[in-house]
Amino acid sequence: MQSLSQVFMLAIGIGLGVLPAQGFAAQDSYSAKILAGFFPYRAGLPRVEGITPGITLDASTAQLAKDVLPPEILKYVEAGDFSVAIQETTDTPVRQAFIDATVQHAAGVTLGEGTLNNYVAGQPFPVVDAQDPQAGLKIAWNHRYRDQGETALMWATNGLRNSSGVVEREQRFLFSFKYGMHRPVSDENIAQWENQGVFSKQYTMMVAPSDSEGNQILGIIYNDNRLPNEQWAYDPKTRRTRKVVYNPYVSPGRGVILVEDRSGFLGYIHHYDWKYLGQKVVLTPGPIKAAEPTWGGRGNWYPTDPWELRYADVLEMTPKDSHPLYSRRLLYLDAQTSVPLFALAYGHDGNHKRTFLIAYRHPDFNPWDNVEWFPQTAAQTSIDYQLEMANTFQISKILHNRPMSDSQFSVMTLMLKGK
Repeated sequence: MQSLSQVFMLAIGIGLGVLPAQGFAAQDSYSAKILAGFFPYRAGLPRVEGITPGITLDASTAQLAKDVLPPEILKYVEAGDFSVAIQETTDTPVRQAFIDATVQHAAGVTLGEGTLNNYVAGQPFPVVDAQDPQAGLKIAWNHRYRDQGETALMWATNGLRNSSGVVEREQRFLFSFKYGMHRPVSDENIAQWENQGVFSKQYTMMVAPSDSEGNQILGIIYNDNRLPNEQWAYDPKTRRTRKVVYNPYVSPGRGVILVEDRSGFLGYIHHYDWKYLGQKVVLTPGPIKAAEPTWGGRGNWYPTDPWELRYADVLEMTPKDSHPLYSRRLLYLDAQTSVPLFALAYGHDGNHKRTFLIAYRHPDFNPWDNVEWFPQTAAQTSIDYQLEMANTFQISKILHNRPMSDSQFSVMTLMLKGK
């Protein structure tokens, strides 16, 4: 097989229409398609008439974006709810190790029951046929196994804001996670977690407000999506740790966002039917070059750092069983990184109920000396137009791939750290 650099040049040639694909060996052609997916902007940036870097999109210019914004978002730009400047599209390639793992392992991956067959590491389905009836499901698995690094430690704030911009409730917390399986370099998987089928573990400690300070949560996410997540909670008032039922349909902090709405979608894949609606050029919050996002517009609900044009895969999610709030959702995933850009949720009456807008940090912004860049969420807003409320979530500091002991993610640690 040719080197990745050689195959990458072939991929660029295909994207530019310079080199005939039929001239390559089948394996090299497949690798070239994989790399073309990871570098969609090397063959040219998306262009839409009137949407150019430097302009401001507001009520007077909203119609320029009629082909790159869903009408559910465009209507609020037209109404003057918010305005944003436009920046050039940002090239955000994932790690070379993740790309290498995809090229090495993707060919044998198939869909299973609640899990994937023969999946090792990297993007499981880097080349998806739009006509495949299971295309939506495959892209949903790409989203689950996107490159998020091996560990992360984050300082975050979640606020509930009314239409006047008043923060009615704010929570601050420390959050960390560690992946035990499907790391790009398989030798770095955590053997014990892998044997137990543990995909990742997550730890959260509440810092504020005072009525929540000291609360801790440990979560375990299994590789088999049919297995329910496990969760333990420590209550500083009683100094007790107990196992609690994980429910993706509750609203943390009594807000207007469900647990499964975080980061676009954190629910169970098998709870939904997935339909692929195709790839589109969309206008979306662009990567920000700051520790904290800029909020603006009505209620300070909207991330108003510059937005940009990006390629997105659009999925329609329909609950298989009764859902407490939604009849369906549209999920817009970044074609380059598989991260969510925004999502739309519809109530049981069929009307648009909630909008979720998500922003990431620019690869060049790194005040914390992280060696590698990952497309981790920098901010998310969750707007409920019927309730006229919004949750605004932001991460003010993040440390990637720093050493974390496995024992940190244990029930015993909850008790040891308890106040």
